Amino acid sequence: MNPAIVEFVKSIGRETLGRWEACGDGEPGGVVAVVGNHSADDPEGTEIDYFQGVVSEAEVPGASQSLGVGPGTWAVFESSGEFPRAVQYLWRDVYTQWFPSNPYRSRPGPSLSRTRLSEDGTQAEAEVWIPVERAEG
Repeated sequence: MNPAIVEFVKSIGRETLGRWEACGDGEPGGVVAVVGNHSADDPEGTEIDYFQGVVSEAEVPGASQSLGVGPGTWAVFESSGEFPRAVQYLWRDVYTQWFPSNPYRSRPGPSLSRTRLSEDGTQAEAEVWIPVERAEG
């Protein structure tokens, strides 16, 4: 897990995340991580834009920014298992197995992920939403 991201999420606080979650009115539901400024070809350690938020048409109280995301096709992946391994392996498998064997490539736009942890924090259910388009020829 990325220590800077872990600290960032902790700094938001559960109360704020709960208020945001109540404002979510789109898919994926719940609080999501938003990763922008990245691609499958980025080397390890490349800086990314990272946000926490909700998908909503409404203004979200306490949110410092909003990010407009246009319509398009999304590839959606799900996983469950031991945390954080299930989430890390999901991302790995999308880029090392799914993309090479399907006629799609990632398109500009942020990737979204939602992780729901078990009460004891040892298990996770995760979703990853990646903007895609059909690869040419």
